[in-house]
Amino acid sequence: MSEHVTAVPATSGQGEAPAAGEDLVLVITREFPAPIARVWAALTDAEQAPEWWGPRGFHTPRESIDADLEIGGLYRACMVRDSTGEEHWWSGVHTDVEPPNLLVFTHAWDKPDGTRGFETEVTFQLEEIDGGTRMTFFQGPFDTIDNRDGHGVGWRESFDRLAEHLRRTP
Repeated sequence: MSEHVTAVPATSGQGEAPAAGEDLVLVITREFPAPIARVWAALTDAEQAPEWWGPRGFHTPRESIDADLEIGGLYRACMVRDSTGEEHWWSGVHTDVEPPNLLVFTHAWDKPDGTRGFETEVTFQLEEIDGGTRMTFFQGPFDTIDNRDGHGVGWRESFDRLAEHLRRTP
């Protein structure tokens, strides 16, 4: 298993300057020693999400997850901070679903006052590689580099937990 974490490179294509906001996109590449079907199932099965979704110190209760896994389908879920019980709700819309290779959805934190926070787009791209699956994850553009980097910490811990979950499950 390996991981590469970066913001989108400073140049794109053939030495061109990046498009506006590219430095505000989080990109994480991970390789899992598991078949693509198992990785896809872990990403999309609400029954498996509580086993890995969220950084260490948080959990995502199954009963909080409401997801319609089709293009245009809505989803909503909650991460709970283990030490305090503080709830962090998020929601969005699935904009592309192509099993077992592509999952795209919008993401925004739901604020206690009923409004939504800054919205980003999340993309999971999966490809089969020798003996496993390469996952390339994108999220953005963010409103600030600090928010990009903060989400990066959380996602990396979630993906560590996903790797542990995939090792435990057949």
